[in-house]
Amino acid sequence: MSLLRCAHFATVAVVFLHAGSATGANAEPELLDGRIGAAVEREHAADRFDGVVLVGRNDSVAYKRAIGFANRATHQMHRVEEPWRLASVSKQVAALLLMLQVERGRLSLETRLDQLLPNFHSPIAKEISVRQLLQHTSGLPNPDATLKADAPPDAMPPYYSRRFKDEAGPVDAALEFCAGPPAGQPGVRFSYNNCDTLIVQAVLERLTGHTYARILDEAVSGPLMLKSFSMATAAGPAPDMPVGYLEKNHDEPAFNLASFGASGALIGNAEDLWRFDEALMDHRLLGAEATRVMWTGDPQLGYVALGAWSFPARLAGCAKPIALVERRGEIGGVQVRNLMAPELHAALVVLSNTSRTDFGEIWQGKGLMHELASAAFCAPMGTIAP
Repeated sequence: MSLLRCAHFATVAVVFLHAGSATGANAEPELLDGRIGAAVEREHAADRFDGVVLVGRNDSVAYKRAIGFANRATHQMHRVEEPWRLASVSKQVAALLLMLQVERGRLSLETRLDQLLPNFHSPIAKEISVRQLLQHTSGLPNPDATLKADAPPDAMPPYYSRRFKDEAGPVDAALEFCAGPPAGQPGVRFSYNNCDTLIVQAVLERLTGHTYARILDEAVSGPLMLKSFSMATAAGPAPDMPVGYLEKNHDEPAFNLASFGASGALIGNAEDLWRFDEALMDHRLLGAEATRVMWTGDPQLGYVALGAWSFPARLAGCAKPIALVERRGEIGGVQVRNLMAPELHAALVVLSNTSRTDFGEIWQGKGLMHELASAAFCAPMGTIAP
């Protein structure tokens, strides 16, 4: 065992909190901690997890815990309140912001890009709908493709190293790059692509006349009082954010988080992400019908919905399949999982700063996320099982 790992176990700080359900059907805190805590400690001991886990149920935080190093060089420990880069969970927030404009009648999911962005000179702009942007079927080029074939496996695509003079930089860069040669025909196939959400950001800014940061603050962060929610700027991420680590605990490559824009530059902590989830499930941000549309997964596209994935899953301990809304994110060595069970009014947030974390696939009925989701949503003692 390395000296660093010995120091890790000798000094690891663990923080946790339990809160009961607001309905009176309270779970035993010891059982919740036992099931989730045992899984977290096992993965941490195997050097497969450092980070934060939070469970929210019925309008309150039922469990939260931080374990391991946020920065191994400085021995800074994880804290449950620390801000994280939320990576592609940013896309879930961007989808909500765009659906608000749909709900208000400013556009529809079938509105074409050429009607919304006359300064976007893509040869397929007339064929791309808003829905296709949110479902990654637009056919736009992918910034990830700027990575050369002979680049090291842990290299970051050059697109994400760009520096900007002001907040308009990410959108200006996207309008130029994403108008390049298409990667496919709109509406034909699913192809995960950051250009889609960068162009969503451009649409929102043109519709409202405001910066994306202001749109986020006025529609989400301000009303919900999410103090940690913000967009990364050209100045770079906050110094107290966790550092990401790759396989063999190598440092991640340098990049400019602001270059991800609405596709990945959102910053926030675990509890604020839960508060966002809670507001979605309560329909305090978006009406019930618009939320239903946003969370309708398409089986032919692997259950992709609008800005997230929505699918039924069998979880250990639940009496029947549970409808889940899942959003994943990963940039460098940071991995994020945001999982909601709307019919149970519950959510599970998992933040890891090592690429060694193997979450598995919930729909396969195994793996870490299936284990954590089963404990969070179905256990203990069946108290919140449907």
